[in-house]
Amino acid sequence: MQLIVFTGLPGTGKSTIAEAVARELRIPVFAKDWLEATLRRSELRASDDKKNLGYVGYELLTMLAERQLMLQQSVILDGVASMENIRAQWRALAEKYHAQWCVIECVWSDENAHRVHLANRQRNIPGWHELEWGEVERVKAYYMQWNEERLILDAAYPLETNVACAIQYLK
Repeated sequence: MQLIVFTGLPGTGKSTIAEAVARELRIPVFAKDWLEATLRRSELRASDDKKNLGYVGYELLTMLAERQLMLQQSVILDGVASMENIRAQWRALAEKYHAQWCVIECVWSDENAHRVHLANRQRNIPGWHELEWGEVERVKAYYMQWNEERLILDAAYPLETNVACAIQYLK
């Protein structure tokens, strides 16, 4: 049983690779953007400024992961996971349920290609906005580096190559 996290800045291929891996390995994948979009469509607004929709999205991801692990099933989480407190919660879940902790960080070494990709991307998540480059820069400012073993995939490589590397890493 595994708790698999796909992490990285926006637009680096996390969701695309996570979904391909999920189909191949038959593991459910839960994505923060889909959860947060649902909250936005429901017009849910957090009353406490410290607990915004992003916070609630991560709380929902955590609960979905725990539920899968309770059932002794692997799970894939797809989100930036920029802060150590989120990562620590997920690490603790893996430990609690004796699941293998697997982190796959997606990057894009070619900034120009990353910008073009983001400008042309259409994910079609109901209630979600397409991100602009400024959002990547904003997240980059507080994105904490991972200081543990992980697989790093570069979106500059073909999708098929990255998916194959991810599957090999997880097996």
